[in-house]
Amino acid sequence: MRLLKLRAYLKAAHFGPTLLITFISFFLGTILWWEGPAYVIAFTVFLGQLIIGWSNDLYDYADDLKHNRTNKPLVAGAITPEALRKTTFTFIPIAVIANLLGPLGLKGGSVYLLGVGCGIAYNFYFKFSWLSPLPYAIACAALPGSIFYAVNRTPPLWVLAAGSLLGVAFHFLNVIKDLDQDRSSEIGGLPQRLGKRISLAIAIILAVTVGFIFTQNPVSKDFTSKEPQVITSSSVFSVGGDRPTFVTLPAGYSQSVLAPLIIDLHGYSGTSLDQQRFAKMDVAANKRGVIYAALDGLIDSQGNQFWNASDACCNFNANPVDDAAYIQGLIDEISKKVSVDPKRIYVFGHSNGHFMSYKFACTHPETVAAIAGLAGAMDSGPSDCAAKSPVNVLHIHGTNDDVINYDGGQIFSNIFTSAQESAKRWASIDQCSLNPTVGNAFDLIASLDGKESIPTIYSCPSASVELWTIEGGSHGPALDSSFALQVMDWLLAHPKG
Repeated sequence: MRLLKLRAYLKAAHFGPTLLITFISFFLGTILWWEGPAYVIAFTVFLGQLIIGWSNDLYDYADDLKHNRTNKPLVAGAITPEALRKTTFTFIPIAVIANLLGPLGLKGGSVYLLGVGCGIAYNFYFKFSWLSPLPYAIACAALPGSIFYAVNRTPPLWVLAAGSLLGVAFHFLNVIKDLDQDRSSEIGGLPQRLGKRISLAIAIILAVTVGFIFTQNPVSKDFTSKEPQVITSSSVFSVGGDRPTFVTLPAGYSQSVLAPLIIDLHGYSGTSLDQQRFAKMDVAANKRGVIYAALDGLIDSQGNQFWNASDACCNFNANPVDDAAYIQGLIDEISKKVSVDPKRIYVFGHSNGHFMSYKFACTHPETVAAIAGLAGAMDSGPSDCAAKSPVNVLHIHGTNDDVINYDGGQIFSNIFTSAQESAKRWASIDQCSLNPTVGNAFDLIASLDGKESIPTIYSCPSASVELWTIEGGSHGPALDSSFALQVMDWLLAHPKG
């Protein structure tokens, strides 16, 4: 009985077109990104398509009864209008939240939801207007557009044009079968006004035009990652057991050649996907031939992912988890599966992730060659770090950071060090001279004008310690691939001694 109900709900959602749109979203997500987010994107898109299909059947119920369309679940009595209406209104907020907070992000999710809105608008208004192709044109351009935006790329105009034209062609073809009944019901969209022959001709012309567009544009180039990273399933594998993470192999990886490994750590309340989009270290890793793994912390009582990095940040529930041991375990597992160079293992983190990179260097200095981080710090007590061997350290911090202040501060009475003190602490551990030199300013953050970053460099016998001060830099500045490449190049220049 429940299976029959489920089939009725799927049929009411126009399961064929819904499944097609879902598959297209998965396909685009896979070739523009990789399989992990693609599955989630497909699911969130599926939710939006359910809303469109159900709203269409609800609105058309009276007309479907009039024409005795018993193939429709509402007319056949498989489900009631009240039950479908209740389900629709239940799923609307779920679909909105899932798309905005999922891999599509706020920008991509908003663009896709614009398409969903157009689908609903067609049901209630545009199907009666000569502008009926308009919502199809917008919605079918929004789908690929949303996935391009999700990977921080501007969708090519030819992709948007092809999507729009295919959507309009589908509109004309979809209406033809019910055109006479639609006219009797005073549904006056453009196909109903033009008639079957002209509508079919227009659909064919549009399909041919789309084919021409595909042949005249760089499909293979535009439908791949802008900076190729994870393209095939063979370049991605999962480790971590009950705390899984995806590991990405760079283009050209060979099992016979040792490759560097970088562990990427998100900030408090962030996720591995957020970190990828923010820091773009995955792009730099692929370009420099580095194995890449973005990790996820556990979830606290507030629903935020965190790292148990220090007293100050950000294990606010006093969870006993040993994240340093977790990271070490992942590195060991990755090293057993692929060829990791043990002298070139690096950790990068932002905010709470930066705190965690310090924690890992303190507890496993024999593993990590170098750490780099943005907008983090250490706890204030010198005894908190027990490292007995040198680790290369790059600390990056903005002077206008109002979350983890450049000059130090405290979180819930737990003190954290200033950016200068964090670097100085490691200079002491690495037995460096405590009289650093100041280098020439350089451009690290493209979104800030001029050469805004100033390096402070410690002279060390067997390691390197540097502080890059971003004048006017915030806690989460807008980063591009040039930031990631400069940080990656610094790390790669500092292997284990």
